[in-house]
Amino acid sequence: MQTLPQAKEYHRIKNRLFVINLILTLCILLIIILSGFSNQLKTNLGQISANPLILNGLYITALSFFFYLAGFPLDFYEGFILEHRFQLSRQSLGGYLKDHLKKSFISLAITLIAIEFLYLFLSRFPKIWWVLAALGWFFLTVILAKITPSLLLPLFYKYLPLKDRALRDKIIAMFSRAETQLKDVYMIDFSSKTKKLNAAVAGFGRSRRVILTDNLLAELSHDEILSIVAHELGHYKNRDTIKIVTFSALVTGILFYASDYVLKNTLPIFGCGHISDIAGFPLFALTMFVLGILVMPIQNGFIRRLETRADLYSLSLMKMPDVFISMMEKLAQKNLAEAEPGRFVEIMLYDHPPIAKRIALAKGFKTAVP
Repeated sequence: MQTLPQAKEYHRIKNRLFVINLILTLCILLIIILSGFSNQLKTNLGQISANPLILNGLYITALSFFFYLAGFPLDFYEGFILEHRFQLSRQSLGGYLKDHLKKSFISLAITLIAIEFLYLFLSRFPKIWWVLAALGWFFLTVILAKITPSLLLPLFYKYLPLKDRALRDKIIAMFSRAETQLKDVYMIDFSSKTKKLNAAVAGFGRSRRVILTDNLLAELSHDEILSIVAHELGHYKNRDTIKIVTFSALVTGILFYASDYVLKNTLPIFGCGHISDIAGFPLFALTMFVLGILVMPIQNGFIRRLETRADLYSLSLMKMPDVFISMMEKLAQKNLAEAEPGRFVEIMLYDHPPIAKRIALAKGFKTAVP
């Protein structure tokens, strides 16, 4: 399958924006660290409260606001202008700004909780803080996965009843045959904001639900939708969610350990007395940022392998490779997916196999299984 010309241009721009954003983040962190801004900010906020819990919260809020202002132009171009330029978005300017603010406040709330615990570990358990922080990251990820479908997603999209009862019955029957709990099948009003197609299985246990977008229901056949749902079901049957969360926590723990070594040897150079000094947070963020880029190919490669296994589960369950191929072709067309990105781009940025490889997998399955 060949990539549409507009899809190539769309991803060329997005890849450039990704690099620009990396450079911008690095530059801002270096300026904050080298200019003495961080120490001055801590000193000024310390006049409001010397309580570490309050001071750390004020510091992170102020720094987050600074990064919000610095990054907004790029976010606005990528999330609003670019999406409209390629006729993917239906969202108004007011709607975009409203969603952007909601996402920012949610992100700030989660960040505040995470960093308050991080600096509590740094101050109370300086020798093993990285172990506790990795465990905290694991539990935070699980909690977010648990509350996202019921608390966070409704802040952006409305759950609507699925009028197609025949499709609902087929999906419920699929989960029943797989002996997997399912609360229900829902539809969300994706078309009010975007033309892209999407679907997901979210939640755990009794809260697990299939979420279909109205765009998807309008564009794909029942069998094509079932192929997508079967892929998501494959993740649950293969226990991929817990694998990804555990792998992420392990990698994060290693990064925390490496950061511990870097911070203890460099913080005094920048006027920070101890590792739990909030003024050293930009250096901590810079260290994690750089290390995170280095391990990104490993994480993406791990997830791509799980995605391939989920594709194979879908193909084995549905036994309709032609349907799987047509579904992939429609997703690529409607979402302007790049079917065959360069190998370097795939390794660095793709946590799913490119569309062309997924189609090739289905063709291979078709040949192997008459």
